[in-house]
Amino acid sequence: MSSGDWMCAACQHMNFKKRDACQRCHCPKFASPEEISSYGMNRTEVLAGDWYCATFNCGTHNYASRNACYRCGALKDYSAMMAASTTACYGYDASAVPGWKTGDWICNRLGCGVHNYASRMECYKCKSPRE
Repeated sequence: MSSGDWMCAACQHMNFKKRDACQRCHCPKFASPEEISSYGMNRTEVLAGDWYCATFNCGTHNYASRNACYRCGALKDYSAMMAASTTACYGYDASAVPGWKTGDWICNRLGCGVHNYASRMECYKCKSPRE
């Protein structure tokens, strides 16, 4: 995270300093409490067939039309398998996710949640330490 980057008050997405509104939900950078309530999670509609990625700790909302998670790249079928599996929180093999290798990890910081390579000791996006 660079100096001046900001977290959206409505959806907790990390935004670059240059943005005047959230990249994800379009809430203004300096929104009033009334404006905040009309953006972000309150405005996101979950429609029939939409799904939440259950791979590792991703949790990203994906539209029904997506076959892979837009945030971490996990296939929808793999995510469903992880949700049903008792090994979803431990004992998983990251190399089973397309494009991932063993030891790769998802940043746990609220509003970040990006995929990081195993060699990284801090998140490449927000610089939070690996947990």
